[in-house]
Amino acid sequence: MGRLAAAGRPFGPIRPSDIITPTMWTKMMGGPRKKAPKTIAVIDPDACFGAFACSICQAACPVAGCIVEEPDRDGRMVCAVRADLCIGCGLCVTLGNPTAPQQREFGCPADYDAINMVPFEDVVKLLQEPQSGDATRQA
Repeated sequence: MGRLAAAGRPFGPIRPSDIITPTMWTKMMGGPRKKAPKTIAVIDPDACFGAFACSICQAACPVAGCIVEEPDRDGRMVCAVRADLCIGCGLCVTLGNPTAPQQREFGCPADYDAINMVPFEDVVKLLQEPQSGDATRQA
């Protein structure tokens, strides 16, 4: 009594190799996502405190390389989400933000609230629009 079946061995003693240790999935998602998410995170560079001063969103993100540092229009380094990598989990979003899809322990600081979840299709449309000043030169 009190003995458990372990690793295909009925009622034998449990060995350390029989115990399945859950692996932390943070930063483990390096491959391509399986399908396009419904929403993805979008960071407002004017509200972002700065990539080198905060980076909480980067720590919260489970996808390696999804949230990167890049200069804003003033040259200040802020965080930006790569639309091609975001899986839409919302772990980076501020606690209490109405666009957050789930409860979590931390995210973007509430006094900055720089991240919102936006429909993926809307982001794709914005990224495909030509930006002002990006006109191609013809010789």
